[in-house]
Amino acid sequence: MLGQKGKKVLILEAGPGIERSREDYLENFYLNTFKAPEAPYPPDATALAPAKTNVPRPTIPELVFNTWDAKPGRWREPEQSYLSYQQSQLPFASTYERLAGGTGNHWMGTALRMTDNDFKTLSDYGHGRDWPIGYDDLKKYYHQAENLIGVSGDAAEQQSIGPDFGDTNFPMRALPKSKLDQLVAERVNGKSLAVDTEDTTAQVTVTPAGRNSEPYQNRRVCRGNTNCTPMCPIQAKYDTQFALRLALDTGNVTLQSKAVVDYLTVDTSDLNTTGSNDEKKKITGVHYLTYDDISAPAKSGKTGENTVSADTYVLAAHAIENAKILLYSTKKNGVNIANSSDQVGRHLMDHPVYLAWGLTSEPVYGYRGPLSTSGIESFRDGGFRKQRAAWRIEIGNEGWNWPATDPYTTAQDYIYGTNTGQLNENNTVLSNAEYRDTCNEKLTRQFRVGFLVEQEADPENRVMLSETLVDHLGIPRPELRYNISDYVKAGFRSAKAASQKLHKLMDAKEYTKATTEVATHWFDPVDKSVYNYAGAGHVCGTHIMGDKPENSVVNDKQQSWDHPNLYIAGCGSMPSIGTQNPTLTMLAMCLRTVEEGILGV
Repeated sequence: MLGQKGKKVLILEAGPGIERSREDYLENFYLNTFKAPEAPYPPDATALAPAKTNVPRPTIPELVFNTWDAKPGRWREPEQSYLSYQQSQLPFASTYERLAGGTGNHWMGTALRMTDNDFKTLSDYGHGRDWPIGYDDLKKYYHQAENLIGVSGDAAEQQSIGPDFGDTNFPMRALPKSKLDQLVAERVNGKSLAVDTEDTTAQVTVTPAGRNSEPYQNRRVCRGNTNCTPMCPIQAKYDTQFALRLALDTGNVTLQSKAVVDYLTVDTSDLNTTGSNDEKKKITGVHYLTYDDISAPAKSGKTGENTVSADTYVLAAHAIENAKILLYSTKKNGVNIANSSDQVGRHLMDHPVYLAWGLTSEPVYGYRGPLSTSGIESFRDGGFRKQRAAWRIEIGNEGWNWPATDPYTTAQDYIYGTNTGQLNENNTVLSNAEYRDTCNEKLTRQFRVGFLVEQEADPENRVMLSETLVDHLGIPRPELRYNISDYVKAGFRSAKAASQKLHKLMDAKEYTKATTEVATHWFDPVDKSVYNYAGAGHVCGTHIMGDKPENSVVNDKQQSWDHPNLYIAGCGSMPSIGTQNPTLTMLAMCLRTVEEGILGV
């Protein structure tokens, strides 16, 4: 958008630039034995050598690979985990990318708007933080974002269960419901799932998605590859590298890859000793380091460094990396950079996910179509949010792939006589037609649901700088303090009860299994049960917006309170997360930042 308006823009990208073709990423994915969201993207996610990697990032293997002495997860081992934890009780379960386009390369495509009350959770429910703006302030930008990325959906259906769409509609018709969606709708529509929302009933609706139901922006129609994450092989799903190419085509945008921003500079020559003037000082430059080798471990390190200056600076490196850069900037400059409120790094949030899975009584033929085409959104808001966190239900079309890494696990169980996936109870070894028929009968009846549980803004969940750990370029690594509150845990208990009711209504056998063998678990003393949580990849908070500089990092336009020529953009500015996937809200916020902030319209 800035390039289209004639503004000259330099993008300093920490990782590699745009690949010459999608086949390069596809080849990485095919060859990677661990099919995590980061599998297609460099550096190798299984290498786990952050101190020897020029641009390391957190990965799923850090969370799920056991240590050599069989303890769950390597997240407490700084030799293998990019994020360090000294005071945390639980690991942060989401990851992100550091390459051209960032984590938007493997977003799933879900494009939901937040509800009115998501912007005022503190005022309405006594939890988290309020936004300095409301839904109406973002309404037109939501519509712009939906047209920008190309969202398929049904506005009338969405309005029946959520925010007001006015007289606008999505640019494309909704994708069709999968066979599983249809079965869930047939069995649960009109029924109550949560004991504290008896007056609210379930309604299965098609999920708006940045995925083509018809040709759009010269991109093809979705072919149902069930690979939206980590990448759509035909780019039917909008992604950030497509957006980057459009920006570069304006001729006003330059992308410099392998340029790692480590800190911002500010003129401190006329600051008094108390630092009382630093809140209004302009940023004077961006310092960055260069390198060549993207492998892990790297064979070479820093090749140079430089500082560039501009009229306006936009920090858009990701919620955790934005906080890291700002905190290191304070350390290098000797004065607070964008942190007079002491809120930088605080209020780290995600959607901890309660996964539930089972076998339906009839085939639903998963492992085809988009990863998710429908959900149950009718339980996102209500008075119950005073006592527990809300959730939305995502209906998955990929069988048990997320919770149990199927079809691989069950397929191997019947070859080797094991029961890792729980479906080979007699440890039977099968072959030939019997093997084929048994796998078909089991795999075609698998389904899973994911409860995306809202997490309230908590200043104690935070990103800090490690005092001892650095990456291969010598930049301090992030240190996290993270926990899950009683409020969120109450949401998990509600999700568990709703899952059990949903399986019963569907006449399905539930196989949901909690285990202490993974790092992402807690024991709940209320119902004396073990709970597992997954990361949604929805990293929010760390530089939240507010209505005054004393308790926030940026204003409602994502402009730093302390430095008028600095904008700190992205999901890190969100004071609350609600239950909706945050990508569309982030885009709406950034469109507003450009139009009402940077361009000053």
